[in-house]
Amino acid sequence: MPRAGLLGACVTIGVVLGIIGTALHGNIWMVGEAGSLALVPWGVLVALGLLLAAQLWAGTTARAALEPMVMGASAFTVATAAYIWPGPDQLVIPYNELTWEAMPGPVLVSLLWWGGTAAVTAASMLLTQWVLARDDLSRRRAAAALDRHP
Repeated sequence: MPRAGLLGACVTIGVVLGIIGTALHGNIWMVGEAGSLALVPWGVLVALGLLLAAQLWAGTTARAALEPMVMGASAFTVATAAYIWPGPDQLVIPYNELTWEAMPGPVLVSLLWWGGTAAVTAASMLLTQWVLARDDLSRRRAAAALDRHP
């Protein structure tokens, strides 16, 4: 695939994953009382896991860290737009004193989704570089072994 096509696909996939993650991140399994932070944020974990997997695919396909960054920037833009969206139809609950006191769990997962998109993007770029370095090392070792034993 040409690089421009892959970059375009990364923008599109990032936007789609940003929408899916924004819709999915609010799924919480409450372990304790409704006003507590005793919860399992499975929705945000699944959403960030999907984003990480897609970014690693893009980075290893392109053999560069630019594609995961573009995909992550697209997802982060969607998450940020949802976070600052005005009006009553919000998919992400903004952090403020009132919302934190009323429903700390949903506020926490909203912050995890928003900040997690940036953290996962940074991690995917580092992981991509690590995977590519390991792959290059393996290729060099295989080539050296063939040179020694034709």
